[in-house]
Amino acid sequence: MSKDANIYPFSLEYNKYKDGKPFFASFPFIADNSPIAEITCGISSIFAGDMKNESNNTNRLALFTDLGLNPAKVYGLKQIHSRSVLTVSGNNPPLAEADGMVTQDCGIVLSVTIADCLPVFLLDVKSKAFGVVHSGWKGTGIAIDAVNLMKKNWGTDPCDIAAILGPCIGACCYKVDAERALFFKNEFGSESVREENETFYLDLKTANVKLLIEAGIKNISVCENCTFTDDRLGSFRREGNNFTRMAALAGIIPQSSP
Repeated sequence: MSKDANIYPFSLEYNKYKDGKPFFASFPFIADNSPIAEITCGISSIFAGDMKNESNNTNRLALFTDLGLNPAKVYGLKQIHSRSVLTVSGNNPPLAEADGMVTQDCGIVLSVTIADCLPVFLLDVKSKAFGVVHSGWKGTGIAIDAVNLMKKNWGTDPCDIAAILGPCIGACCYKVDAERALFFKNEFGSESVREENETFYLDLKTANVKLLIEAGIKNISVCENCTFTDDRLGSFRREGNNFTRMAALAGIIPQSSP
């Protein structure tokens, strides 16, 4: 991996509260040690409720309203744990099943839902094209597909991309069987699997950092929060079938408190 990459670790800091409880944490893209203005990212907390992408989901409508966003301008997806990425705009909403979107339209906000899987946010600091993807173990590599689509659409140079890896289940807790561990190790390197007492744990963040660096991305922010251990976050593995999907957003998100 390139030694020229800048890795910026960070922890979630909630800056939106409702009824005394944190409901949204926002964070900036960082390039060359400086935050990038305008296009930002964020993630809802467990206290904001389940964010399943349905038009009548009152939790989503309340979140977007509280953030000062027009719900009609926040695009979501029917996610299928794939590596499919769509190009969208205000005139071209997402119509197919997929797990990521890219755009150059600052008039919309992109959204995926997560609950242990990894959200990856991308910004071309020159063209202001941006994207967000939902990357579970099956979809690992989707971030690179999004980068390639940005190249195709807008001539993006990976050197101009700032990336953020949001919160997901960490290598501390993502226990898997030997078969899945071997697959992941073969695909993404031995450093993407942790073994302890003959038990295997996947490291989604390490796998994605490796892929992003190999693609030529030099500015990568990595959230250190684990969805399984941080009870402010939704987690399928911790909560079971009645788990809380969180909304991971990218776009122009008002930063003032509601």
